[in-house]
Amino acid sequence: MRLLPYFILLCVLISCQSPTPTTSGWQLVYKNDVNGQALFGKKEQLLDAVRLGYPIRIGWGSNRVEHVAPADFLTIFDGQEVFAQIKPIIGQAPQVNGDSLKISFRTNNNWVKMAGTNGFSAGLMTDYMQDTIVGGGERYTATTWYVNYPANPIQIEARPLWRANAPLWEEWEAAKQKQ
Repeated sequence: MRLLPYFILLCVLISCQSPTPTTSGWQLVYKNDVNGQALFGKKEQLLDAVRLGYPIRIGWGSNRVEHVAPADFLTIFDGQEVFAQIKPIIGQAPQVNGDSLKISFRTNNNWVKMAGTNGFSAGLMTDYMQDTIVGGGERYTATTWYVNYPANPIQIEARPLWRANAPLWEEWEAAKQKQ
């Protein structure tokens, strides 16, 4: 009988716990290093999100700057690598003077980036007034991948978007059976 108040208190405490978090909203799903090795998450989860049409953002950084942008064009190559391209933006130019920091627009400069889960990335700068390419390059960078999961997710299997008569369809089917 002495334990009854403790038991009741324990039941009340357990029932007052907050519910488990949902997976809706923006979630960090995958992060690769410059060599395309996974630092966080499972690439399959990112592949599924792309196939289901969920919004994706990519993040990267260098030289004291971090960027995050929506991926507006996504490519899955050979069912194994994801490549994301962001829309062109007006270039930015950080200005550091002592304790003062400002970021201004680069005159006449548009910039676009493509990044892959294999670590490869490419950038391109254009002078939009002259309609000419003024810079860019290719390199390997770490990329962070975010997915915006809906509150009511699609209840279908994330299958490749290519047809069943594609050369690798049987391999994909066999791999899914082993999981």
